[in-house]
Amino acid sequence: MPIESEEFTFDLGPDAKATMLLCHGFTSDPASMRPWGEYLRDAGFNVVAPLLPGHGQTWQVLAKSTWQEWYARLEQALDEALALGRPVFAGGLSMGGSLTLRLAEQRGGDLSGLVLVNPAIFDSKPEGFLAPVLKYVMPSVASIGSDVNKPDVREKTTSRTPVAAYASLRRLWKVTRPELSRITVPLRIYTSAEDHVVNPRNSAVVRAGVRSKDVESTVLPRSFHVATLDYDAETIFSGSAEFMERLLTKTRGVHD
Repeated sequence: MPIESEEFTFDLGPDAKATMLLCHGFTSDPASMRPWGEYLRDAGFNVVAPLLPGHGQTWQVLAKSTWQEWYARLEQALDEALALGRPVFAGGLSMGGSLTLRLAEQRGGDLSGLVLVNPAIFDSKPEGFLAPVLKYVMPSVASIGSDVNKPDVREKTTSRTPVAAYASLRRLWKVTRPELSRITVPLRIYTSAEDHVVNPRNSAVVRAGVRSKDVESTVLPRSFHVATLDYDAETIFSGSAEFMERLLTKTRGVHD
């Protein structure tokens, strides 16, 4: 069954428990978030999942977009989520995690918690720093998409990875990593034991950098990078729902 790649919103009205803002990864689109979003919808949560500029199209279109444009769309989606009138949580996969962390640094007061899946905050590839120069002689490289352990699942991504956009992603990490200490919201991190796109040490760097007192980490033993479409997806989905439920109950207890 094909998974729709368009952005989506599930608005359950005033009876919704909370709203989850979901952000997809680099070269991907909201299709990688949709099963997660549908699970949360069925569990009683609103969901807002934007399509980031340049994504969902050709790699040539993505090459012309920047991290500032991606972040601006996510911030706009946060406002859309807040307009639904319920507490807002944010979840992100890979670069979606990078952008979500930046959102928590800039607008942490609008967020009740974060759920990150294989978040990216640095590049362990030694040649990565050459991207700003390489983009002129090598506009694109092979696709980094669809790192999924399940043999029958394919992630929807651009056919190739544009080097210019990757260079912009590295600039996002450069501004986000030094300010991780601004993040104090509760945090749930899911990390694949085997990831061929983002080194699992990225999760450890995030954990060490934030000042959140409530941080939980879970290793996903059977999933590769795109864990939201892989064997451990149910662990992420149910765990994020439980995480939000726990925090909402705690908040209600404070206000009662």
